[in-house]
Amino acid sequence: MTAVRTALAVYKDEGEALLERVSAHASEHDITLFPVSLDEFAENPGSWLEKSRHVLALVNDGDLSRIIHGARVHDYSVGIIPVSPRSLTWRLFNIPRKLEESLPLAFMAEGRAVDVVLCNDEVVLGMVMLGETPFLDQRSKGYVSEHPSQLSRLWTFIQSCFVSIANLFRIKPFPVTLTTGRDVTLKTAVTGIVLIENEVHSAAARLVNTSISVQDAKVSSVLIAPKSVVEYLAFLVIALFQGSRIGKKLPAAISYIKTDRLEIAGSKTLPYFVDGRRREASKLLVRVEPQSVRINLNDEFYERHESAGEKKDTMKVDNLPQNEARVEMIQKHLPFFTRAIEEDFKDLFLLLKDNARGSRDYVILMVLSSLVASLGLFLNSAAVIIGAMVLAPLMAPIISLSMGALRNDTALIRTSLSTIGLGVLLALGASALAALIVPLQKITPEIAGRLQPSLLDLGVAVGSGVAGAYAHARESVMKSLPGVAIAVALVPPLCVAGIGVGWMSWEVISGASLLFLTNLVGIALAGLLTFMMLGYAPVKRATKGLGWSLALVLLVSIPLAISFNNINQHWQIEHRLLVQEFTVNGKPLRLADISLNVSREELRVRADVISAQMLAPGDLQELKLQLEAMLDRPVALEAAYRLRL
Repeated sequence: MTAVRTALAVYKDEGEALLERVSAHASEHDITLFPVSLDEFAENPGSWLEKSRHVLALVNDGDLSRIIHGARVHDYSVGIIPVSPRSLTWRLFNIPRKLEESLPLAFMAEGRAVDVVLCNDEVVLGMVMLGETPFLDQRSKGYVSEHPSQLSRLWTFIQSCFVSIANLFRIKPFPVTLTTGRDVTLKTAVTGIVLIENEVHSAAARLVNTSISVQDAKVSSVLIAPKSVVEYLAFLVIALFQGSRIGKKLPAAISYIKTDRLEIAGSKTLPYFVDGRRREASKLLVRVEPQSVRINLNDEFYERHESAGEKKDTMKVDNLPQNEARVEMIQKHLPFFTRAIEEDFKDLFLLLKDNARGSRDYVILMVLSSLVASLGLFLNSAAVIIGAMVLAPLMAPIISLSMGALRNDTALIRTSLSTIGLGVLLALGASALAALIVPLQKITPEIAGRLQPSLLDLGVAVGSGVAGAYAHARESVMKSLPGVAIAVALVPPLCVAGIGVGWMSWEVISGASLLFLTNLVGIALAGLLTFMMLGYAPVKRATKGLGWSLALVLLVSIPLAISFNNINQHWQIEHRLLVQEFTVNGKPLRLADISLNVSREELRVRADVISAQMLAPGDLQELKLQLEAMLDRPVALEAAYRLRL
């Protein structure tokens, strides 16, 4: 590479240490060097530029922008030697870290022209940050430090994290009017705007789904406009832990504008940061001057930011709040959960009100699904029962009940309860009739599986309620409703209860009814909480419905907890029996396929007895006595003998 014959070495105090080495390099290569302090150069640049039209910048990050600004006005080329080893200029302009490599580059005779971004006529090296953007702004607000050598990187990182955590609770949207270079105007509210020049690998840049170039005559703007604190935290996780989003959908709180000119006007004075330097203005004008300054940079920089020429503006602003009601709402206070406005829930309310009514189709499907489920229970066929779950329409009015309880809508609550009650009566009647007609009175495994509900069943109901409410609120996932219906299984326990009515068996009726009540209460509460988190009513309005739902859940949880404790005890007993090796009258044996049934008088144990020797009736009696001694309770043993050779 050809070197210049003369150069100005513009420096500040911190650059004096490098000046001697720079002068030595210039002398070795027959370059005439004119050292000048930055203040002297800025006072009378014309007289110094008569000596040379090439400026070697031995300054910090903040002062480099002044030199580049001067290059726009006075048309001189720039070579850069960052004075601090922690300077961001090394990375932003891809300058070699070793001085023996960066000096020849800085003295290169023919630098290529690069784009320059100006914010209110101030040169931007990395980015401009406007508003509060916790965890995204450590770097943008930390470019400038009076004593950089006294702060370790670890301490700076820890300090930035603490500041960001504190700022999470100070996020406040503010109104802005955005005008692009194509005279497109948007009135919205944001919590922060990041204007990216050379900081193409920052956390903010990773949020967008397109590659960013600094040589395309455009400035990239990332607009952050969450509708709630939860939404901000959600996109923050994406920003911090996810890699490139090229080709992916933008996070819900993010919009993106790419244009050659962007005007940001606020209703009051806006504080902002240009490469970490704090500024204030009521209006920001950010514009690009293409190919306006010649800077000595290596080929790798130009390859990474290859100019693509003039392109159309990019406008991805669907996530910006542009509805007047939405803008006004978030300006007053950024809610913890996203608050829905009338435009968001109008269609959903119409759907839920329609679902709450018992129509002819509802009656027909309830009867058919109940009959199919009852036959599947008698046949012990999981496939038939699953088909009945898909047919059953009982989930819809329960989700409507959740919304009614959330918003204290008495009419919706009354209609939903009436429809649910109708469905319960139809299911009980159809299944009781099936039990009377079918000449079988045997508790199949499918029936038995619905007679001892526990807290685990409540967990299934809660998860299904969340999924059901979310699927109703998001049209794009409505297709998941059949899966929700299968997961929660509302009709089968009702049918088991109806079979119990037909058999006049209180044990069957009580166990299955408790399971259905568990599903009903769990879905209603989970749906209420989900709708509240999605913003369909404030917490204050939901207090009454939430209180009643929690009370019912706690009431149902008492027998479920008792049942869960019994199941746990049964599992522990089964485990003890499975791992225990018995010796009966000198014959070793083990138990397999164990099932337990507890009554007030005794513990009934059904098991296969595995032995390598023939067993006599007296051996089983001895085994029964050993079990009673081991379990410390009366045992009724039902054993099937299996010979192991």
